[in-house]
Amino acid sequence: MTAHPDKDENLLNDAGAEIIRRRARVILLLDAAERAGVAPLSTARLHAFAYLADVLSPVWDLPVFDGKVLKSEGGPHYPEFQREIDRLVVLGLVEVSNLRYVDRPNEGARIDGAYALRFESPSLAEILSALGAGPTSHPLDPRDRDVHAFLLDLAGALATLPGDEIAMAATMDATYSDRRVGNANVLDFARWASDPLQANLSVRAAERFRTFLPRDSRLSPGEKIYLYASYLGRKINAQ
Repeated sequence: MTAHPDKDENLLNDAGAEIIRRRARVILLLDAAERAGVAPLSTARLHAFAYLADVLSPVWDLPVFDGKVLKSEGGPHYPEFQREIDRLVVLGLVEVSNLRYVDRPNEGARIDGAYALRFESPSLAEILSALGAGPTSHPLDPRDRDVHAFLLDLAGALATLPGDEIAMAATMDATYSDRRVGNANVLDFARWASDPLQANLSVRAAERFRTFLPRDSRLSPGEKIYLYASYLGRKINAQ
């Protein structure tokens, strides 16, 4: 069967656009971590940050970037996300240090490292500007400003936790800790879920903070994020 050339070209363009989106996601997350003073991020912390950004983005009325994640004993893990992190290291936009193997119970071992933006890269400033994250930003997509503002708030909220608790916070998250989904399974909270609002327990928990305030009081999206991070911290310390 002969493939239609236009169709193949569209598929290639779609695949290329997805790679660019994932790489941009890595850069925005690391930029937010840098500004919040929590960079460099270990592999586990970076994946935890990415997961919490995904599951809490509806609090900011933003679309979920990836509505599914691999749930493991070591915390959330995105294979495609890690692939793009590694490629950005090769491209000289991200730097990695303290590389080592980390054992995972029943899941073999993973390579762990500490990741940060490589500010020596001559391309980084222009890329950050195009993503709405530079000092003088000219984002290709106007929505990226909102995404960046959300990630800054989330990184700032996570920075209130001790460094060793950032990765653990994701495992304490209302959606991730749902006992109906076991380890070594794909946790779907928006990708194929018939009712994403019901599947996303984290957003429902963050929205509930309003019920503890006086009737006329309001919480901004950023305040909900900070309260939710504080809630996760209390859950960790109660273990």
